[in-house]
This record gives sequence, C-alpha cells and structure tokens, in this order.
Amino acid sequence: MTMKSIYTLLLASVFILMTGCTHNDGDIGPWFGTWQLENVMIDDKPEEDYHHDIFWQFQNTVFCMRKVTEMHDAYPRWGTWRETDDNTTLQLDFTHHDNTHPEGSTIYTPFPETHIKADGVTRLKIVEMSRSKLHLQHTADDGITYSYYLKKWD
Repeated sequence: MTMKSIYTLLLASVFILMTGCTHNDGDIGPWFGTWQLENVMIDDKPEEDYHHDIFWQFQNTVFCMRKVTEMHDAYPRWGTWRETDDNTTLQLDFTHHDNTHPEGSTIYTPFPETHIKADGVTRLKIVEMSRSKLHLQHTADDGITYSYYLKKWD
C-alpha cells in the first residue's frame, strides 16, 4: 500500500468515527440524560415524603424514573415521554404494560411521592428549562398544584 492510500483510508476512518451518533434515534436536545429531582412542591410547600432520591432519565421516547437508595440500590419505573410541538408541555405516559408485567404493575407506575398519574398521561407545563435546570408544573383534577425542580446530573 502506498502512503497516499494509507492516508486516505485513515482519513475516511476518522471521518466515519466523527459522524457517529451518540444519542440513540437522534438528538432530543437538553432532555437527553439524567436529571435529579431536587424538590417536589405541593401548592408551594415541600413534599415531606420526598427524600431527594429520584432521578429522571430521557432517551428517544423512553422515560425512566429511578429511585436510588442510600445502599445504592436502584428501582426503575418506566413510561414514555413527549414534548409538545409548541415546547410548552412535557407529557409523561405511564399506561404501558408487557407480557411479564400487567398494566398497573409497579414497574410501569410512578413513585407515589411524585404525584404523577399512575393510570394515564400527566401533562406538565414547562415553566423554565435550560441545559442544567428544569422547572415543571401541573395542576391535578382536585386543584392542587405540583411543582418539580430538577437539575442535570453529570
């Protein structure tokens, strides 16, 4: 092989590596990755049963709410997510099931201290979003307003 052929092959290999995808099924912007749920507020008062141990993870349309204990055990809860076309609302859907886990099983149910619907779609208003902070809010059918404050986990 000539030096020119080796150089061309090396350049092509570098180009292929540089254009590879790092996000499965495309870039979802600032949502991608892991977010720590710092606070849950109920009508502007802290949720006393929340212990700052839940993380939200986004990839493609899959959503994972993961609780990590002091012993580093992790308990995932799965759903799907979608941001509305006007970028004002995050929809979390926990209506899924599979052959092993029937509808309503804990693996497809959000943690109770989050006050997110276990049997439907919760629409969360995007109050503020940057690449490192997220503030979401929704008002339940009973008129109670829930606010969620998250920070990007590195």
